[in-house]
Amino acid sequence: MNRKGPFILVCFATLLMAATTLIAADRVHAGQWQTTLTSGSAKPIVTKHCITPEEATFMNGDAATLRKYVEQSTAKNTRGRCVVKDVKVDGNRTIVTIACGTTQVVGTTTYHGDRYESSSSNGTTLTGKRLGPCP
Repeated sequence: MNRKGPFILVCFATLLMAATTLIAADRVHAGQWQTTLTSGSAKPIVTKHCITPEEATFMNGDAATLRKYVEQSTAKNTRGRCVVKDVKVDGNRTIVTIACGTTQVVGTTTYHGDRYESSSSNGTTLTGKRLGPCP
């Protein structure tokens, strides 16, 4: 992985954490989530994250609501180095475009109840599953 690799992984993880299941109209349910990030031949990175009810409300909103949340999350998690270029919502699928300097990453996420899978234009993939309530 080149020098930009870890930074791009952070950008991709940021956009996916911001856009993290589909019962009724909800894409995301509040609770403890486990994500697995895979990039090329590198060892997968497994993390856990608690999504609060408030965060889930933003993530389940329309494109404008989701965009606002993704913009805030991206600014915070990248310390302002990346910006959101586009957010699209189509039922159980979101497409988020983030630019970090001259590098642009497009992440497409599809939700299935309490799990999701995502892929990005840089070859990184992310899967997630809801483990249950937050500890």
